[in-house]
Amino acid sequence: MKKKTIVITGSEGKIGKVLKNHFYKNNYDVVGLDLKKGLRTYRCNIVKENDVKKIFKSKFQNKFPDILINNASVIPKIKKFRFTKYSLSDWKKTLDVDLVGSFNVTKECCKLFEKKNSGIIINISSIYGVVGPDQNLYGGKNKFSGYKALEYSVAKSGLIGFTKSLAAYYKDTNIRVVCLVLGGVNDKSHKRKFLRGYLSKSIANRMISSDEITPYIEFIIKNPKFITGSCLYVDGGITTMI
Repeated sequence: MKKKTIVITGSEGKIGKVLKNHFYKNNYDVVGLDLKKGLRTYRCNIVKENDVKKIFKSKFQNKFPDILINNASVIPKIKKFRFTKYSLSDWKKTLDVDLVGSFNVTKECCKLFEKKNSGIIINISSIYGVVGPDQNLYGGKNKFSGYKALEYSVAKSGLIGFTKSLAAYYKDTNIRVVCLVLGGVNDKSHKRKFLRGYLSKSIANRMISSDEITPYIEFIIKNPKFITGSCLYVDGGITTMI
């Protein structure tokens, strides 16, 4: 049986490495893209269109990708800020990677998907693309200050819009676009106060671990073509309660 080829952006991050290793162990041909080079990962600045074009030209001369996972993201540090003094360069950094980077890689993948009229695009978004972050979870209450950067929500919301509009664009084809909306991922770095507040909002009363994400991606890949333009919420019910 021919191996399926999967492209994973941000493949050297915490979630990306888990995805990369999982699919490699499950007999996929894995092409990772990241600023850092690694095993089965190629150095690529996905924000730069020419970088992406060069990678696709060199890696896909004799084969076609089957699946793309847009996982690359910039997660800004938790630090006190005031919106009215916010830096435009900081704002653009996250938007560039999440949205411009996803656009560049998806565009090149779709050139090849269209040739065989087949392909799956999975965009990794967040609950903060659906609801705004409760700033009280991240720091002391202050009327005009926050801690969780706002552009992260804007970027993740943009990925949801990208999913829906691209899926609608590829109507009547065999190219599917789905979005995975993740709740908090437990990387054991969260402060106790944050965890207590976050879990009080969660029906599952816990965060998901990185290795628990892969079954949901497998579900999208292996299930009928009827799943497209959809957002699959994997958030422990945290967006369900007021």
